[in-house]
Amino acid sequence: MRTYLRIALWMVVGLLVHTTAVAQQASAQATAQLFRYRFEPNTQAKYRINAQMSGTLPLFGGLPVEKVLLDMTVVLKVRQVRPDGNAELGIDVEAFKAEMDGQALPLPVDRLRTSVRDLVVVVSPQGEVVERKGGGAMPFNIPIPGVELNQLPLLAFQLVFPKEPILSEQEWSYSRTMTSIPGDVPAQFTARWLKDEAVNGITASLFSQKMRWSRAFKADIFDLPTTDESLMVKQIKQSVSGEAQVWFSRADGRLVKAVMDAQYEQETRLLNPGETATQPAPVRLTARVQITREELVPRTSSDQQTGR
Repeated sequence: MRTYLRIALWMVVGLLVHTTAVAQQASAQATAQLFRYRFEPNTQAKYRINAQMSGTLPLFGGLPVEKVLLDMTVVLKVRQVRPDGNAELGIDVEAFKAEMDGQALPLPVDRLRTSVRDLVVVVSPQGEVVERKGGGAMPFNIPIPGVELNQLPLLAFQLVFPKEPILSEQEWSYSRTMTSIPGDVPAQFTARWLKDEAVNGITASLFSQKMRWSRAFKADIFDLPTTDESLMVKQIKQSVSGEAQVWFSRADGRLVKAVMDAQYEQETRLLNPGETATQPAPVRLTARVQITREELVPRTSSDQQTGR
């Protein structure tokens, strides 16, 4: 009889231990975490950006391309951290190359670097852009929303975090401007914290992200929005949708890696077409963009030759 009592007692103890362990594990998984970007004055971070696009470019009525490749290294510099915690960031382009259907594009890289060196973007610890100033005109123009000079720093701030701690699998929403036009419609984002995992030896939190954006406007002959009726020659409708996976290091307060897939569509209607004019064909472009901290990018022979 005593033997049965001892067995029963140990079974009860074992059950309690197991229940306690499960409860502790569930509690740890349910612990909310505060996500913030970390800024330190006079520091910098480098990111390698690779974009592959195919479809039709919104140039000259829709230029068909099989593949456009963009590869660049951008440097974000923390100029100063304000008393409210917001950081003033400068940007430089350390390396840049582009190809269209296998042919290198002779783009004026020096002018590109000059145009961005005066750009200052003020970012909050949550990743929200609160101010932009400076920056020159781009030496070349691709009229795709989001592909603008003042958007380059945002590639390293993929997520705008809530001010409160978040739980695993929790979803939140935020908006972000896509263009430099005052009053333009912002894009709508949703994001979700999925799990923590190792990326190149760094512990990172993995997020999923979705975005939707659209607008319609009157444009000049260069597809640029205008309010001058004498310059209006087109009615343009644009839309962008995309999904992304984003890895973020809570310990470093920095983006580790992001992979984005996006679709861009544009419909153009001539406002006063001539008798022989035809309406432009719709533009459709798909893109995959990868952003990786420079020190985590695998080295290749071409990188070594260019000093990367």
